[in-house]
Amino acid sequence: MSQANGRKLKLMVVDDEPDNLDLLYRTFRRDFRVFTADGAINALDILEKEGEMAVIISDQRMPLMNGTEFLSKTVDRFPDTIRILLTGFTDVEDLVDAINSGQVYKFLTKPWNPEYLKALVQQAADIYQVVKQRTNQLRRALRREELLNAVTTAIRESLDYSSMLQTVVTEIGQTFEATGCILRPVEGEQLTPECFSFLTEGNAQTSSLPNTDSIFENLLDNPQTQLFREPETDDHHLVHFVVPLVYQQELLAVLYLYQRGTENPWSSEDIELMGAVSEQAALAISQAKLHQRIQLNAQKMRDELEVARQIQNNLLRQSMPDVEG
Repeated sequence: MSQANGRKLKLMVVDDEPDNLDLLYRTFRRDFRVFTADGAINALDILEKEGEMAVIISDQRMPLMNGTEFLSKTVDRFPDTIRILLTGFTDVEDLVDAINSGQVYKFLTKPWNPEYLKALVQQAADIYQVVKQRTNQLRRALRREELLNAVTTAIRESLDYSSMLQTVVTEIGQTFEATGCILRPVEGEQLTPECFSFLTEGNAQTSSLPNTDSIFENLLDNPQTQLFREPETDDHHLVHFVVPLVYQQELLAVLYLYQRGTENPWSSEDIELMGAVSEQAALAISQAKLHQRIQLNAQKMRDELEVARQIQNNLLRQSMPDVEG
């Protein structure tokens, strides 16, 4: 059984009888990455190292820890895993409690029908994939909402245009776990001299910002999201993530993230999330620029009125006749 990316799903079989363990392994090894454990303690150790399994098949009667107790210990950490229990005894109370508490999807009595078990495991794997897909969709939706709320709140609390831009670059750099992040405003299709940057704490003193002049200039010519990498050493890469911040077809700024040391630090999910965040950031920058223009115009009017009052006062003093003592 393969996932959408072509890799086999992981399946664990737990039984203290070596013959059963070997039979289960040979039954499923072609369709799954099979992990075997001769008891619950060993199985928990494997889960600690290997992480979540799509399906766990466990015997009920085992020394030290029985199957229902073992499976119950996997629920909190791996809620999406589908659990199947094998039993040679009719311990009705334990089985009913395990099924009702959601710990066990199905149970089979020994000796089992191999074809039925294969069909059952196939069904369990299908359910796991559906559940996992929905869980991932929900997680992505929650992550997107949390990030958008964080960016919106941070921007709203910024006092002026410059502090708002610094907030944007810091919030995005931290959320996407970048080594560093740079934001350059754009005016009239040209980069302004202003530059806002973020570096992670561990790299703030030891890591210099990459030379980004050509990267920014290329994006001005072709304002599209770009993700590419280049080698720095034999075993380290520098990954570039460049995002145009566009509002109503106007390029307002260029956002640049980079990551050192990892080949693929950002997934397709991250790129999709960045699209939503960049739209929100572009809207905020547009509103901040408008607010800044209004403030500058208001200050200019105040300055002009002050000059006009001074001129008027000077004219009045000049036009007043001198009074002789």
